[in-house]
Amino acid sequence: YKNRLKSILIEEPLVNKSFNSRSIFYSTTPYLFEEYAKNRWINLPSSMLHNSLLESFGSSKIFTFVSQEKTEQKSDYVLKTNLLKLYHEIQDDKSYAIIKIKFDLLKDEKVVKTFTFDKKVLVSQSKPYEFVNSTNKAFNDILEELIKEIFNTTLV
Repeated sequence: YKNRLKSILIEEPLVNKSFNSRSIFYSTTPYLFEEYAKNRWINLPSSMLHNSLLESFGSSKIFTFVSQEKTEQKSDYVLKTNLLKLYHEIQDDKSYAIIKIKFDLLKDEKVVKTFTFDKKVLVSQSKPYEFVNSTNKAFNDILEELIKEIFNTTLV
């Protein structure tokens, strides 16, 4: 991507309180979540997602400056993130990573565009490790698509 000489503030993501835990949740019946006894996230989902966003936007080079906290100099854009769902769903003999995430791109405190990703990704095996791998791949795909969309949106 070509650098646009603009800046973006990537705020720490808001995560549905049910899922912002080091516990990895799974569901075998609708609306009932359990957590794996031995398997945990290495960090809170909000922190992991924030780090991924910062890294992805930094390496994309579409903005000159990517900030993670407010500074005296106002950013051209602000990205607000809301992770609504993150769990492992097991139905019959199939396994899925469920992710729902919403991004709001703001300029001058007004929403320029909202991007929503609602994914149900087939996991190769019904194991926590495979769920984590599938989730990481899904997040990478989401961030790639988000960066393309933001690049196209900020062309104006």
